[in-house]
Amino acid sequence: MGVMRVLHVAPEAYPLAKVGGLADVVGALPKALRPLGVEAHVLLPWHGGLEARRVGEVAFAFFGREERAPLGERVEGGVRFLLLGVEGFGRERVYGYPDDAERYLRFALAAKEVARGYDLVHAHDWTAALLALYAPTVYTIHNLAHQGLVDPGLFFSWTGLPWSLFHMEALEFYGRVNLMKGGIVFARRVTTVSPSYAEEIQTPEFGMGLDGVLRRHAGKLRGILNGLDTEVFDPGKDPYLPAPYTREDPSGKARAKEAFRERTGLRPPVLAYVGRLDYQKGLDLVLKALPRLLEMGFRLYVQGVGDEGLQEAFLRAEEENPEGVRFLPAYDEAMARLAYAGAEAVLVPSRFEPCGLVQMIASRYGTPPVARAVGGLKDTVEDGRGGVLFETYHPEGLLYGVLRLFRLGAEEMGLRAMEKDFSWEGPARAYREVYREALG
Repeated sequence: MGVMRVLHVAPEAYPLAKVGGLADVVGALPKALRPLGVEAHVLLPWHGGLEARRVGEVAFAFFGREERAPLGERVEGGVRFLLLGVEGFGRERVYGYPDDAERYLRFALAAKEVARGYDLVHAHDWTAALLALYAPTVYTIHNLAHQGLVDPGLFFSWTGLPWSLFHMEALEFYGRVNLMKGGIVFARRVTTVSPSYAEEIQTPEFGMGLDGVLRRHAGKLRGILNGLDTEVFDPGKDPYLPAPYTREDPSGKARAKEAFRERTGLRPPVLAYVGRLDYQKGLDLVLKALPRLLEMGFRLYVQGVGDEGLQEAFLRAEEENPEGVRFLPAYDEAMARLAYAGAEAVLVPSRFEPCGLVQMIASRYGTPPVARAVGGLKDTVEDGRGGVLFETYHPEGLLYGVLRLFRLGAEEMGLRAMEKDFSWEGPARAYREVYREALG
């Protein structure tokens, strides 16, 4: 087989549009596939504010009528991005509108026309799941929590697909059409973003109502760990740090610790949390364990935006413990990098975690994670060597993890964590293998 041509279809991709980790994957994977003989292009909706050169238009049917959408092209970092200007997408946000289902179905129906020029479609999450019904598809689940539920009357009018697909073994899900279920059922191969999450989503606890479907299709399900863009996250040449450092010469890390202490006013040992303020991330455990942690002499740095209740709780914690807690309610890349480099440990106590990036970034910066043993955290943190894992979702579990880390030696563990290879090379090979199976 010569060069394999693959079209990634997704709602977001770094650096053009980014909401979460999905964008990082779609931005980085095509670059890593190129040296392996896979020519991968990325197709996105033409979101508001995106600049691109118009290269043509696409005709497709929606609601029984022919529509036309401009097609744009833009090359970034050696990757060819295609943009589809279907109706409803000239807005600033990627998701979060009442007509999201209609917009993304329109996008998918236009995308299937673009896909004709490729050997294979790699569809990401519910927004692109429909493509599995039309083209040879590998389907990736990034987060099972968002499934794309649509009223069947509207769905079959918009797509023109036959009602015979509306049954339990196909698209039907408690009286509605479930797009993610369609992706799982009709794709040739299904992947998710870590081996442990692939196991977990086949259980009622993590399966979000789709565990039965995933068990039935387990033969085509694979967990492939996300990589990390090791060019972007590199303490050896990070512009946000006061001095570069490597595993071989970690002396610059002391400068980062000093700068972190100056910026936060916190004395070591500091435990840091960087990321979304979301109950999925186990922040209720951090709040409940806080009095005991402070009693033992630890300090806490929290940075992130999200849930208002959590935001208020951390603001209150800082007011009550000005010496021991610092909360930054902002997305601030410079401070995040300083925390990854300058804290004594990073907390990742998630309820569930498909893959997770924080623990990989912290490890790369020589700061050991204390993480819960779920999903991608279990697959990336070497317990007792490059960090610590705890099982029980309870404040005591988190406390035990922190104490165990410092008993075993946090600094040595941080240096050992820097040995781990988080690059996209391995994952890209695994995806090429899945592509070959899908084209069989």
